[in-house]
Amino acid sequence: MFRAACFEMKLDPQQLILKKELDKLAVELESCIVHRASYFGIFNRSTKHQPPTTKSLYIHGGVGRGKTMLMKSFFDSLKKTPKIYIHFNSFMRLIHEALRDIRKEEKDCKDELIEAVKRVVKDKKVICFDEFQVVDIADAMLLARIFSFLFSRGVVAVFTSNTQPLDLYKNGLQREVFLKFVENILLKNCRVFYLNSATDYRAKFRESLTKRYFISNAKNREEVKNLIAEIAEGKKHKATKLKVWGREIKIKKTYGKIAVMSFDELCRQPFAASDYQEICKNFDLIFLLKLPVLGAEDVNEMRRFMLFIDEVYERKISLIVLARTSIDKLCAVEVFKRTASRLKEIGSEGY
Repeated sequence: MFRAACFEMKLDPQQLILKKELDKLAVELESCIVHRASYFGIFNRSTKHQPPTTKSLYIHGGVGRGKTMLMKSFFDSLKKTPKIYIHFNSFMRLIHEALRDIRKEEKDCKDELIEAVKRVVKDKKVICFDEFQVVDIADAMLLARIFSFLFSRGVVAVFTSNTQPLDLYKNGLQREVFLKFVENILLKNCRVFYLNSATDYRAKFRESLTKRYFISNAKNREEVKNLIAEIAEGKKHKATKLKVWGREIKIKKTYGKIAVMSFDELCRQPFAASDYQEICKNFDLIFLLKLPVLGAEDVNEMRRFMLFIDEVYERKISLIVLARTSIDKLCAVEVFKRTASRLKEIGSEGY
């Protein structure tokens, strides 16, 4: 049977070096006295304890090298330090939403952007940004002021990215302005760590799955149940909440980077493409249970299912399905043929 890569305890040499860096940073942060009363004055400077001089950390490397796993472990190790873990795109959405709210308010604000940052970050001393990337010119032009403010307040940021800093926002509009942010703010406040792990753990993870599509019967239901239990390795599941454009998606059953969802939870909710994008960004493996036969009356559910499968396919997420019937008999509607083809490919050895 298979064991999920994200639950492997053995780290390769490059991952061990990064883990030591993160452990050192965690010790420094936790050794500081937290001043809970102030808004952004997080550390009690009246004591002999001062904020750590350690710079923020920018981690980059290829897909599936363990960047997110190690940063999440670092985040979980912080028990006293005010912290937030967030995907970078979600962070920027919250900034834009806060700006929108501020502009609707009657009272004047001297600096709307800084006020928006304060409302999003609040009293956090550490921010873990997963999947740091810049594709939007509106975001690119705001980053210099956002991070100048955060770093000036002693906030420590840990970034994961597939891209080294000087390659961010490649071919973007006004990139020369953006590069000034990278050179003068990001690189001056961050140590850069290239995680050059030799193993693509997501690829290894996918290769270990010998079967991905199960037709629901007593034997297969038991097999899927045992597979989930083996992945969980005795851990209890927990609910995970994701934010999409100010809304909250609650996934009731997750184990780290693994989600277990029924078709009703996934497709009978008023989800849009952005919701499925956020789900697929947060999980490396998704169990989809109780997939029914879809008829003409299920047009909305079918459309959502197609959006979900497209996102799984594009992001190369591992998917295990427990369905009422075979892929070819799931839906007779012509437009579903593309989704059926993708489902077959997702379940193949070559995916």
